[in-house]
Amino acid sequence: MRNGNKPLLATLMIVLAAATIAGCASKEKRAGSVATSAAGKQSPQILLDEGYRALENQQYNDAIAKADAVLAATPHGEGTPAALYLKGRSFEGKNAAGVTEDQANANLQSAREAYIKALGENPPQPLNAYIRTSLGNVAYFQDDYQTAISQLNTAYDNLDRDDLKAWALYRTGLSQQRQGQFDQADKTFAAVQQRHASSLPAQRAREHQGARAFYVQLATFAQPASADKAAAELKKQGVAAARVDGPEGRAYLRIGPIASYNQAHYTRARFLNKYPDAVIIP
Repeated sequence: MRNGNKPLLATLMIVLAAATIAGCASKEKRAGSVATSAAGKQSPQILLDEGYRALENQQYNDAIAKADAVLAATPHGEGTPAALYLKGRSFEGKNAAGVTEDQANANLQSAREAYIKALGENPPQPLNAYIRTSLGNVAYFQDDYQTAISQLNTAYDNLDRDDLKAWALYRTGLSQQRQGQFDQADKTFAAVQQRHASSLPAQRAREHQGARAFYVQLATFAQPASADKAAAELKKQGVAAARVDGPEGRAYLRIGPIASYNQAHYTRARFLNKYPDAVIIP
């Protein structure tokens, strides 16, 4: 998940160890509990442990290599879902390092494919819920909101950490909102605030609640007169732009209201060359 952190990675390493140790135990027992085989190859569990340490250290290519080594040794074994999950997390992590849009899209698709394969191996809980949450997050960033809602809803009750549940529920609300399901999104945002009151997702849910249209915020100006001038220029082009006053004297230049998120996305793309910091609100 994109909101992952070191405590989460430590938890996942414990979960994955439990998921794979059974498959490794009999083999290691036959080898006299030695971690490497006669050919000098590392056991799947050791490879997974090393892979997750690499992920924690942001060594994503190394983590993917460790996952692939496990999959080569046991393509359909006890450790397969854990290895595929590691691989997906690593592809997602590569996007944090600053990549081109094409590379980012490719990494998301590779992560998605890994998660789908992992689910096909019938992983146990809570690993199953972690995989579904990550698949839902990837689908959200790919603008596939129906898949995001389905996967995040399925995962929610089986997640064993409150922070993960808060983010999953919040992104469910965002996905509903972006599909124009405003009433349902408001109910979901209310649930985030009720169930996870002190969390960052609860704070963000309050900011999104109540929306019934979208706006493209093109820029922020220190002087309201500058925002008025930019809005007037856009209106001459037939664009419904206006100044919106913000805190500390700032002024925002916004286009809208826009009925659908897809149209807002198109509008933002249209003005990105002139306004590279443009964002969609909410």
